[in-house]
Amino acid sequence: MMNVRDQKLGKREAVFDKRTFKLEKYLKRLPPIPSAEDWLKLKTWPMYANDQLGDCVEAAAGHMVDLWSSYTAPSQSVLSTSQIIAAYSGATGYVAGDPSTDNGTDMLSFLKYWRKTGVGGHKILAFMSLKTGDLNELRQAIWLFGSAFVGLQMPVTAQGADEWTVPGSLTGDGAPGSWGGHCAPVGSYNETTPSRHRNIVVTWGQPLTMSDYFYRMYCDEAYAVLSQDWVNHALLAPNQFNLSTLQSDLQAL
Repeated sequence: MMNVRDQKLGKREAVFDKRTFKLEKYLKRLPPIPSAEDWLKLKTWPMYANDQLGDCVEAAAGHMVDLWSSYTAPSQSVLSTSQIIAAYSGATGYVAGDPSTDNGTDMLSFLKYWRKTGVGGHKILAFMSLKTGDLNELRQAIWLFGSAFVGLQMPVTAQGADEWTVPGSLTGDGAPGSWGGHCAPVGSYNETTPSRHRNIVVTWGQPLTMSDYFYRMYCDEAYAVLSQDWVNHALLAPNQFNLSTLQSDLQAL
């Protein structure tokens, strides 16, 4: 079990904008996705101050940059904790040493910040929303782009757990959001054992298993994120993805 004192949340309520690109628009006819995919080659993952601050959204972005970059960089993190805290400050107005400004982040606003300003010098090219709780789109995003940027309304029953599963009831301590909102990247999935499908998130400095059912019940927003770090260096080219259409849409912004 993890120490609950080392677990801070910080994802604010989901914000939706009808102008946000949707992943399904850019997918051509895909071959069947693999039954398992795992891009989490790093052996260690930084905490990125998410044991002290409600910067889970920024920490998740840092873990995604680390993941993408691990396919060309040595096996260590690319970003520093100070860079993640700087992004938290830039995106939300957090002031170091002032707890009243540690109020978390909404994912959509942060994604816009990440694209325009960057995190530690790493900007993203674009982001697209996934159908909430849709496992097929989650896996398409992981397969094509190395990870998915996922928001969850966490139940109290997940506190300190090494595996996120749905309790017997979705009420009381098992109710969505009864603990609070959280953000983490999903960089691995495995559906080879039908009775125990699993997905791996990276959060609070380590990988954790998340069941399919947990994702369906507690996800309230999720995004595919296209990064230059991944486009340049991924072992699979995202040639099943309609990048030309996306580029045209970006130019129209």
